[in-house]
Amino acid sequence: MDKTQKTTLRVLALLGLIYFLIFIFPNASTMGSDNPAVFLHKDEAMIYPPIQRMLRLEGSLSNIWGSLIVYGEYHYGYPFFFLSALVLLPLRLIRGPEFINDLPLNFLILRQLINVVPMILTAGVLTWVQTHFKSLWKSVFIFLFILTIPAVVRSNMHWWHPDSLMMLSIALTFFFLDRDDFRLGKDFYFAAIACGMATAIKMYGFFFFLAVPFYLLVAWLRNKLPIKKVVLAAGLFVLVMALTIVLSNPFLFYGPPREEMLAIQRFKTVELAEGYSHEESIYYSLGPKYWRWTLNVSYGKPWRMQGLFLLLVLGCLAGGRKDLNRLILAWAVPIGIYVLWFVSPKPDHYLLPLMVPMASAVLAWVSWVEPWLTDRISWKKIAGWVSLGLFAVFITPQILFHITRSFELFMEFFV
Repeated sequence: MDKTQKTTLRVLALLGLIYFLIFIFPNASTMGSDNPAVFLHKDEAMIYPPIQRMLRLEGSLSNIWGSLIVYGEYHYGYPFFFLSALVLLPLRLIRGPEFINDLPLNFLILRQLINVVPMILTAGVLTWVQTHFKSLWKSVFIFLFILTIPAVVRSNMHWWHPDSLMMLSIALTFFFLDRDDFRLGKDFYFAAIACGMATAIKMYGFFFFLAVPFYLLVAWLRNKLPIKKVVLAAGLFVLVMALTIVLSNPFLFYGPPREEMLAIQRFKTVELAEGYSHEESIYYSLGPKYWRWTLNVSYGKPWRMQGLFLLLVLGCLAGGRKDLNRLILAWAVPIGIYVLWFVSPKPDHYLLPLMVPMASAVLAWVSWVEPWLTDRISWKKIAGWVSLGLFAVFITPQILFHITRSFELFMEFFV
């Protein structure tokens, strides 16, 4: 790293630390109640018992091993539960089995280390792949723009869930593909591991089914690689991804939990398509227009989201990160079609895998017009400043929405 990149890294690390500290307050809040169970989200209450089983650490080695591996809750993958148990392990060793009943402390740790920290790292990784930290102001803007998305803020408060770990795995997939730079070297297979982890946690790694073939096609055409090498690389990517999924979910080696997991996933597929209940509700209607409320509350006006998508497309055509943004577009299109047209429930975190990578491209086009600002040709200067002015008019209301809506979310825990 050069001096600018090191400075940028330090600034983002400081901002990330401040962000982490800020979220301690809502995540430690009991919302005015002496009963800590009151502030547990229903999902948190459902997935907490497996952690208790995993950290029981009693009986024979066989029993301990069984409790660690066959954890009994297969809506989400083993990496999420293993890492959650790992961050609580020091408390288990210090305080013994009774530690599990200290819900305020345990959930503060889980929310901060399993949700907040991975989301900060996700924003940092996506900022790196867009800027390589070569511009301090661009890096800070993208980093904070992602972390202040209201849906991101909400998911970091009173919400111990696998989405942040999944988002980090997605971001790392882009990171390693960017590092590989179409050479099909070791970083290409590190991307396969990251993609496998996204799949192992919450199945979203499968949505790289368009981006990875596109990457292979570009590698073949640009570097004039032998077709055999490209085909072999494709096969090895799938193999490494599959091995990652299996090895990171060791319960798959046991018949009963494997069958239970498959049954749960089949049920979830139907549930996502039809909704959580059989009652008629507009909430479960399919199509982008029925996501309007979720967008308005957690992301911004639908037309502004369309504007961000157009900025991503522009970043595919101009600027210094065209290849990366084409990969993000190849990721965004299938996942956007699936979520907006084929998913009935509409919680805001379902849109995170679409919106967060897309938001990282908000400044991708700027490097295209920056040289115009100092160009001797007057019309280019005018065009450059007009472009930045129009962008400011577009993005300022979105930034204000991020700030005001995030403030409202925080105030809900202190009123």
